[in-house]
Amino acid sequence: MLKYKKYLENSPENFIDELINYYNNNSLDGNKTTNDPKRGLKDLKDVSYKNPYEAYLITQIKLVESLPSVIDEHIIMLNIGDDIDTILESFKSNVYHIKKDIYSNLGEWEVLIEHIDNERISEITCNPKGYGDLLLKELLWIRKCEEKQTIMK
Repeated sequence: MLKYKKYLENSPENFIDELINYYNNNSLDGNKTTNDPKRGLKDLKDVSYKNPYEAYLITQIKLVESLPSVIDEHIIMLNIGDDIDTILESFKSNVYHIKKDIYSNLGEWEVLIEHIDNERISEITCNPKGYGDLLLKELLWIRKCEEKQTIMK
């Protein structure tokens, strides 16, 4: 968990730089956003499903901003000797809620999942190719968590 937390803490700048470069290279009006990187970033609700690269980068930025505190919380639980099964369930639940919140603005992608056959879903889950597949994989994971919760009720 600590290695993953370190990775997350070092990732935001890379994703932000990549997104800023994307915006600068694809700017129709010639405006550059490099003066204030954070100010120039779009919100997920403004991102179209037609641009998986941009949507993926924005979701990753939001994830790397949210997950380190959750990891810290669960490391503390491990250190004080809480039950490992309880900790893992809690961690998965917290990650689910974070991802659900972040990906809730990608409704167009949810609709897309409804039109994908099981073979393609299996390909996306096992071997995602490209940013669109990575987004769909996350949405499929969220859906799987929701199905498990429905079964458990």
